[in-house]
Amino acid sequence: MSTCTTVAVDLAKQVFQVVGEDALGQVLYEERIKSRESFHAFLRKLPANIVVLMETGPGAQAWARQLQAQGNLARVLPAQLVADHRSGAKNDRNDALAILRAGRDTKITAVPIKSAAALAMQALHRARQGYVRRRTATSNQMRGLLMEHGVALAQGDVAISQTLPRILEDATQPLPDILRELIDELLGEWRQLGERINVLTGRLEIAANQDQTARRLMTVRGVGPIIATAMLAKQTEPERFADARQFAAYFGMVPDQNSSGQKVRLGKMSKRGDGYIRSLMVQGAHAVLRHLRPDSEQPDDRRLQRWLSRLGRKEAAVRLANRNLRIIWVLLQNDQTYHSQPA
Repeated sequence: MSTCTTVAVDLAKQVFQVVGEDALGQVLYEERIKSRESFHAFLRKLPANIVVLMETGPGAQAWARQLQAQGNLARVLPAQLVADHRSGAKNDRNDALAILRAGRDTKITAVPIKSAAALAMQALHRARQGYVRRRTATSNQMRGLLMEHGVALAQGDVAISQTLPRILEDATQPLPDILRELIDELLGEWRQLGERINVLTGRLEIAANQDQTARRLMTVRGVGPIIATAMLAKQTEPERFADARQFAAYFGMVPDQNSSGQKVRLGKMSKRGDGYIRSLMVQGAHAVLRHLRPDSEQPDDRRLQRWLSRLGRKEAAVRLANRNLRIIWVLLQNDQTYHSQPA
């Protein structure tokens, strides 16, 4: 271990596969650690000049913060890119060797190591996202069950919150009693999930209003408390990107390519990076387009009107989301706020 310069760790709950290499890339050390206590002791004994590589997954951020606290350089690599460097069957040893190879790949950028506060903010977003997903699934389930009996509900939450209770109380509807009881139980679950979503949304709004950076981000049209706090929890480190275009490409808001030689072929949106933030940005852009006044003479509104007439609503929303990401990249690197172009 004294001659190693880089150590790669394949993380798990109790078993940790460790491999180390020297500056020439030759593997000199291999060990399988079978308890968390032993792995703690192993990390505390590492020299300060050794770089520790891990891939993203449960526990990676906590171990990386511990290594940073004791003076080691920790790098957390994206798991999907590490998998491209694996050779042979999938096992702990080959996974650790793949992490070593990925660490030598200069094209792979390490994931930012988040603070405890950012991880707590991220936990709020993930819990809220889970509630939204389950609420949507519950509403779709109720619609499907009613459709089997010839009862069709309109789209939107209003149909479920107002129309559905009247259908359940209407004795003329061809619904068996056992189905009415089931739908009523699902409706109660749907309402409870909505309450939980509102509670977490309120917490995120409070956090956004208390943070100066989040307040500056919310000056951008289409960026609200949810997007602002999600960007803070992401801790993207905008200085890693050479320009705003690369920042937008990091979230997959650019066309995908299938080019060869002198032929440049651009396809649909690449959808790389964080799908959660990308979906929030597109939803925020759609909200801006819905409230766009057709008779507005503001330069920003006229630009959006040109996009709508030339590209359609969906492509215009994607283009606006891309533009907002570029503005966010600028705001994250200074203390300014966004101001619309004057008429």
